Amino acid sequence: MVEQITGIPQRYTYLDQARAGDHICYYSDLRKIRAHFPAWRLGKSLPVIFEEIAGAWQKKLSPVAHH
Repeated sequence: MVEQITGIPQRYTYLDQARAGDHICYYSDLRKIRAHFPAWRLGKSLPVIFEEIAGAWQKKLSPVAHH
């Protein structure tokens, strides 16, 4: 997805070990949260988050941003 947004191949390294400070538990079933907080909704989709991050980096790395 990042490559589709930026047009730049993503470089990565896979290590089969957790990084210090990483969460050890992720929630993908949100039914209980929604039951306790019925008005809560996801605010942004993952593609939108990636687009915002890529845009922020493009702006930060732009030569115009350094003046």
